[in-house]
Amino acid sequence: MHYVNPVIKDFLRTNQPEDRGSYIRLDQNENPDGLPKWLFKKAMKKITPQYLSLYPEEIRFTTKYAKLLGLEYENVTLTDGSVVAMGYVIKVFGEPGKTLLCVTPTFGMYKVYADMSQMNTEMIHYEPDYTFDINKLIERIDSNTGIVSLVNPSMPIGNAYNDDEIVRVVEKAKSVNALVIIDEAYHYFYDKHSLELLKKYDNIVILRTFSKMLSMPGLRMGLVISTKENVQYVKNYKPHYTVNNVALAFGETIVDNFDKLITELKAKFNGGKEYLLKALDEAKYSYIPTQGCFICITPKHKTAEEITEELKAKNILIFCGKGDSAGFLRVTIWDKKYMKIFMDALLEIDK
Repeated sequence: MHYVNPVIKDFLRTNQPEDRGSYIRLDQNENPDGLPKWLFKKAMKKITPQYLSLYPEEIRFTTKYAKLLGLEYENVTLTDGSVVAMGYVIKVFGEPGKTLLCVTPTFGMYKVYADMSQMNTEMIHYEPDYTFDINKLIERIDSNTGIVSLVNPSMPIGNAYNDDEIVRVVEKAKSVNALVIIDEAYHYFYDKHSLELLKKYDNIVILRTFSKMLSMPGLRMGLVISTKENVQYVKNYKPHYTVNNVALAFGETIVDNFDKLITELKAKFNGGKEYLLKALDEAKYSYIPTQGCFICITPKHKTAEEITEELKAKNILIFCGKGDSAGFLRVTIWDKKYMKIFMDALLEIDK
């Protein structure tokens, strides 16, 4: 038989859920409404047959985006989604035989990429009350550590690490020549970030995405942000032309109208979060406090599995917790209208 890479051969990757478009989608941390129509129309004006006949040109957009962050073009490189950015970073900086440290539960692709790069993965668990002691992570950073992953705010729990905690992790990692990935997929829901640390530390890589607050997961646009040297290493590995022209047109339109857009999107999110938390409190539901666009809720009467299936029958998709988050209902937080639909259905089902 022909050769198959043995590391890849032993994996079994399954498909993501499909046929979701007709449901109220509160299961994968998407904006169910998508981008505002005014921005959509602006971006679509750029998309002509001639524009689509060109190979993608990234420099203009990347320069604008870097400037928005207070950085230079060389500090940023584009990827087709932050999940691919994650893979590039682990492939480039992950030393075979060394350990990737992750807080669990977390995004599952970290371990997948580490396994493919022949790294070991060590999971550091939350406390029983789903708080996290940063000292447990820092204590595990040693000479065998190659990469440390911090998802900030975390997913699916939703806690955030403060500046002091992040600095302590970065400095301990630096002392053993390890890299720290700070995954900021959800940072716009939290309003804090770690960009300033790039001025002092060269062992940080920050990941960003246009899929969450910026509402275009269907166009697959992510970013690797780091020192110029680290970004060049990633560019050395990644292929050309992986981010398409439609994504670039929308990305540039978002950057050109950033203040107006982010104000509008945050207002909808904040209104929905305020409504949902008040409704959960009034109905006496227990939940984990969150800084992300999702929340883990403990059912009162029925199981998470039963409620998830009954909500689906009512045309509402949520995520049923698994593994370290088993027993929870994970619900995307967005506009108030969706939060009301969800709560009305939950109260009818879970009784």
